[in-house]
Amino acid sequence: MAQSTNHKQAASRAMLAVLMVLLTGAAAAGCSNASAGSDGAKIVTVARAATAEIDGKLEQEADIVASSQLNIISKLGGDVVEVLKKKGDNVNRGDVLFRLDASDMERNLEKTRLSGENLQAQLDKNAAELSTNKQVLRNTVEKLSLQIADIEKSYNSVRNDYDAGTATKAQVDKIETQWKAARLDLDTAQKQLAGLESTDPLAPLRIQLQSAELSMKDIEDTLADVEVKAPIGGILTELTPEPGMTVPQGFAAGVVQQLDPIKIHADVTDQAVKQLAGRKEVTFTLQGSADSFTGTVTYLADVMSPSSKTYVLELSAPNPDRKLKPGMRVKLQLGDDGNRQALTVPSAGIVKEGVDNYVFVLFGDHVEKRSVTLGRSSDNGREVLSGLKEGEQVVVSGQQGLKDQDKAVIRN
Repeated sequence: MAQSTNHKQAASRAMLAVLMVLLTGAAAAGCSNASAGSDGAKIVTVARAATAEIDGKLEQEADIVASSQLNIISKLGGDVVEVLKKKGDNVNRGDVLFRLDASDMERNLEKTRLSGENLQAQLDKNAAELSTNKQVLRNTVEKLSLQIADIEKSYNSVRNDYDAGTATKAQVDKIETQWKAARLDLDTAQKQLAGLESTDPLAPLRIQLQSAELSMKDIEDTLADVEVKAPIGGILTELTPEPGMTVPQGFAAGVVQQLDPIKIHADVTDQAVKQLAGRKEVTFTLQGSADSFTGTVTYLADVMSPSSKTYVLELSAPNPDRKLKPGMRVKLQLGDDGNRQALTVPSAGIVKEGVDNYVFVLFGDHVEKRSVTLGRSSDNGREVLSGLKEGEQVVVSGQQGLKDQDKAVIRN
């Protein structure tokens, strides 16, 4: 009797093992079919666009973006000798991020400085000599003028004596020759003095000195660029240089994003624009948080975008603790005009690409990628203002990798 019972238990265990193998195979087949049908169609879940009552609170999803984003550009090429900041650091405008090797420029600056000093010394020496030469010529002109006056008096006296018969012709000729020689010397000295005073013999040296000074200024300005600084205050989201690295001129060394204040960007509907009329501030909440923030309206487009049928709204909000970060999403609190009926789809059906919103609509055995304009959010989903009709089937799961006109089947 006991032996019969043991045989029955063994048979039961064998049948159970076979059943487990069959179930495992069935489960594996089911998992395989969950991602794609037999003809390669994507497996999706759909929900119909339907009219539902939505909350009267007018909310609008918006994106947090950096108020300013600038590339960090190295104006010079050279070897990186020191890196003072790292990716993720908060920086102020003008903070030194890294330094390039300046030894060659410093040597050139010293050479140019010495050349300038030499030119200045030569200029000072030549200027002193020129001043002396001018003074000598002035003295010569004055001396010759007095000498000629004396000769003229002597000549007149000798001439009178000659006319009276008390002086010879040779005496007259001698003094006349002295007068002519003195006259020629005076003319020569006057012309030399006039030449020195009408021209600038030091001009070439002055030009060389000015050129040296300009070269020094250029080198000093260039030396200032060996310290690569933050163009704005914010956070370093990229910084690639490392000590020993050689960078070319114009190298994009990193990116700094200004996060305080932060910018809020939204594409709002015509209904939202009416709610925003005359408002200078808008309250918003961070998704998944009860914290409330206030932003100042910095821009509200006057013209609707023809493609999205929306208006661009931009807010600026203080962000001293960096709690608001680019890439996060917020909800703008735009007003309350009471509950109303509206065409809605589940939020899971919305596919966002940049600032545009899309849904995949199932038609027979394929899907169509459709651009939609969204309105308010509610517990019933998202309000659809344009792009969908009531009753159309919207894909709410399985969108990953889905493209326009892909084949699709509804998950059983």
